[in-house]
Amino acid sequence: MANQRPIDDALLAKFLAGETDPGESARVQQWLVSQDSAPDEPTQDDFAAFDRIWQTATPADASPIDTDAAWLSVQQKMRSADKKTETQADPVVKPMPVLRDEQPQTQAPPIRSNQSFWGSSLWRVAAVLIVAIGVGWSAFRFLHEPKTAKAFITVRTTDQPLDRVLPDGTTIRLNRHSTLRYPTEFTEEHRDVALTGEAFFDVMPDPQRPFRIQAGQTSVQVLGTSFNVRAYDRNVSVAVKTGKVRFASKQKAVLLTPNQQATFDASADTIRRSLQQTANVFAYKTGLLVFDNEPLRDVVKTLNQVYDADIRLANDKIGSCLLNTRFDNTPLNAVIDITAESLSLRVRHEGKQVILDGAGCQK
Repeated sequence: MANQRPIDDALLAKFLAGETDPGESARVQQWLVSQDSAPDEPTQDDFAAFDRIWQTATPADASPIDTDAAWLSVQQKMRSADKKTETQADPVVKPMPVLRDEQPQTQAPPIRSNQSFWGSSLWRVAAVLIVAIGVGWSAFRFLHEPKTAKAFITVRTTDQPLDRVLPDGTTIRLNRHSTLRYPTEFTEEHRDVALTGEAFFDVMPDPQRPFRIQAGQTSVQVLGTSFNVRAYDRNVSVAVKTGKVRFASKQKAVLLTPNQQATFDASADTIRRSLQQTANVFAYKTGLLVFDNEPLRDVVKTLNQVYDADIRLANDKIGSCLLNTRFDNTPLNAVIDITAESLSLRVRHEGKQVILDGAGCQK
């Protein structure tokens, strides 16, 4: 090792951290085998002590540590401390007088103090370990500590619809007595929401992040389109206005295009397409109701859904009466009065119930 850099505490710190290159590792291994240390080098006993400190202080699963950077930081601090020491005056040592007839005293070779070296070199290695372990432990905590749960917003409506804009720019109309749950910020892979009740979605296009709605036992997935989802009970229906929608349950999936509609039948665990889209499926959003020779029983069903009303027929005979009219953002009381007038029916109120009664319609 005459032509090589001597073994020092910085090299031993790198060796213990596993940061030495093959040449440096070979020099340390050769030094350990030789059991021979120069006067200014650490001893094998020092190395054993360093190794015990390292094994005790290093946390399990710690991230790789840059010992060179840590050692450089410690060296800078040591230089600052050395400069302060150099400002102090050295003690004056006076030589003892020598008599002429006495033989010159032979000066004994300096004795290397293992305790002094132990104090200085061990302090340096310990400083390296402290800095390195601190960096590694911070990284370990960052990677392994549980992350804060993602925040969600839950929107509920009672007797009035509500408009809402989601974080990605998607707009919705949440119908009466409905609940929508969505995150404060969508992920980079997808945009997921959960719906109970009914909502009309106008989804902001984003080919990289599909928009997905969980509704009961079904899911609806789109990239950018407008459609309606109704899921007040186990049965779920989807009606598409624009774009394409994938409507799926565990057993079946269908692709819906504009003016198409499908319903998930929970009892049969299947999805059935409708022959045609219900005329007033978007009425709670648009305010427009159109009845084209619609049987009164179906008219009443639609009015109850759109206005959250409780309208009933006094007898089955009037259920077959056909209504041909349209309402554009018309209040419920006016709708009922116009319907009764058109079909020669009587209207009576029993609490919140509205009852239509009459003799029936001529065929």
